[in-house]
Amino acid sequence: PRLNITTLPYSLPFRNMGLAGRLTYSFKNKYFTEFNFGYNGSERFSKEHRFGFFPTIGGSWVVSNEGFWKQNGLISRLKIRASHGLVGNDAIGDQRFFYLSDVDLATGPNYSQFGFNNQYERKGVFIRSYENSGITWETSRQTNLAMEATLLNNLSVIAEVYQNHRYNILRKRDIPVTEGLESDVFTNLGVVDSKGIDLSADYGRTFASGLGLSFRGNFTYSTNKYTYIEEPNYAEPWRHFIGQPISRGYGYIAERLFVDDEEVANSPSQIMSVQDEWGNKYTGTPRGGDIKYRDMNGDGKIDNLDLVFLGYPQTPEIVFGFGFSSRFKGLDLSAFFQGQSRVSFFVDPTRVSPFIPSFQQYIYGNTQVLQQFADSHWSEENQDLYAQYPRLGTDASAIANNLQSSSWWLRDASFLRLKSLEIGYTLPKRLLSRMHVNNCRLYVNGLNLFTLSSFKMWDPEQGGNGFAYPIQKVFNVGLNVNL
Repeated sequence: PRLNITTLPYSLPFRNMGLAGRLTYSFKNKYFTEFNFGYNGSERFSKEHRFGFFPTIGGSWVVSNEGFWKQNGLISRLKIRASHGLVGNDAIGDQRFFYLSDVDLATGPNYSQFGFNNQYERKGVFIRSYENSGITWETSRQTNLAMEATLLNNLSVIAEVYQNHRYNILRKRDIPVTEGLESDVFTNLGVVDSKGIDLSADYGRTFASGLGLSFRGNFTYSTNKYTYIEEPNYAEPWRHFIGQPISRGYGYIAERLFVDDEEVANSPSQIMSVQDEWGNKYTGTPRGGDIKYRDMNGDGKIDNLDLVFLGYPQTPEIVFGFGFSSRFKGLDLSAFFQGQSRVSFFVDPTRVSPFIPSFQQYIYGNTQVLQQFADSHWSEENQDLYAQYPRLGTDASAIANNLQSSSWWLRDASFLRLKSLEIGYTLPKRLLSRMHVNNCRLYVNGLNLFTLSSFKMWDPEQGGNGFAYPIQKVFNVGLNVNL
């Protein structure tokens, strides 16, 4: 897709070049190897960095085909495989040609006004992007090691571990505003390391009684962290991104709610602001019943220096699913479960706070009141310092202190869901022959039937916005007839 068609550089046809090759070899159905490569050229980079060479090599060994492998009832097939290679990515930013500057001569600030009542004006030059000939391919180097096995002739298992080193990630330079640059400057500085394990199992068997049973399951555990990222030399160690997962949340540590206005006056200053999607800024002074944040560096005020990393990443580190299907004398039953773990999210108070206009563009008017907040909120009559919702307010300025990202709104997004369940019955052949029908099956199924989670306010897959369109629970009744 085109990135932008408002200026000439973005209206030009896209032109890229690529050369790919592949070489495979096998011997006696036991040893396999493969080498492939891509030599790719991207229009987005300068001549010095335009082309990239990305090779991959892999091999496998079917151990169970060796002469020394004796067939037994435990492991009937065993295969070991490994691969190592590079992958290049040029879709790393919104700029079409990194090595060319993009200057607009008619959209900058006004430099003169003239004519009758100054009704005419001339705009200055605006620099959308600077020439940057050093930008190149983002590259991913990955190593995989896997084992495939068939156990007891009915159970297939695949276990794979991987390690990924992604470098030359495009990042914005941390340049002080005093330099006077009109647009951001980017460079290939980011480095991220990832590792994980994938497991999958598939079992199927038909018993002498006529019972057919199958099972399938998968499990993925994956972690990542910034190995290098350009950032200031913070005096506060808790502010460094290096060593942190990519999508881990960032916010203040909430201790509890303020007892009263007197405690606010005797605590570190925490006058805060919040900005909506239209650029409107709201600033308010905290009062009794508002969230009390921890002064991490002890300087007597709450500001950006007190922000810390909180919870698990907002992308799950563990994803899993499992299910079964069975059949016996025309009756069949199947189910599938899915889930995630080691994942957090922040309730978005700008979307769910009652009595104030929502910051979401397609919701107009004041936000509705969630039952949980109605049942547990701070008030003069119920000064619960650990209520689910702090002091209520009628506008964003009044409660700007409570709309900050903090541990007060941090939640565990782990869940286990019954994704699907189906029960069916196929009429017997003797009855079908009288009806002159080849097959007839009645069935009832349901989707998203129930979810087990420690978070009860709404479906955890909705993330921080309880008023987002929810996942639907669906029931179906059907008849399938083949004449």
